[in-house]
Amino acid sequence: MNYNRVAFRYAKALLLSCNDDNNKLETIFNDMSYVNKTFDDSEELKLFIDSKVIKDSDKLATLNEIFKSLCDLSKSLLKLLMNNRRIDLFDDVSKSFTVLYNDHVGNQEVILTTASQVESNKLKEIENKVKQLTSKNVNLSNHIDENIVGGFVLRVGDLQYNASLKDQLKKLEQEFLNTSIQ
Repeated sequence: MNYNRVAFRYAKALLLSCNDDNNKLETIFNDMSYVNKTFDDSEELKLFIDSKVIKDSDKLATLNEIFKSLCDLSKSLLKLLMNNRRIDLFDDVSKSFTVLYNDHVGNQEVILTTASQVESNKLKEIENKVKQLTSKNVNLSNHIDENIVGGFVLRVGDLQYNASLKDQLKKLEQEFLNTSIQ
């Protein structure tokens, strides 16, 4: 996730506004997860929101229509962003909120990238190991990227362990080039 300080502050304020009420916190988390998924699934929506040509009022009307199922507090966030001329940050705020929420409740997002699907028992083993290391509730997802050829890339929060064959070949190539030059 690209860190946006302003979006992070809005997300933190949103989290603090529902911190005492777990039901409200879960509702907001579900709303922000829905917003994340919607933006991730639609490149056109991202372009629309980031456009400097389209009026903010048109953006707000469109977002209100797309996200009409959001709770009142989430809709208030949209209005606040509009009033502060920050409507283009809605996607970043939702992503920042998800990060803050996971930290608040002790969840850890873990992404395992492999060249092919990993067996469920191996995924469970990896999940348990990460859970031991982080002492958090682990949410492991397996992403497939055939470009890494073999091995894996494990991303735990901001940390990444790259044990892919592609990365190893790059390192060997770099070593070879460095020794050839000398």
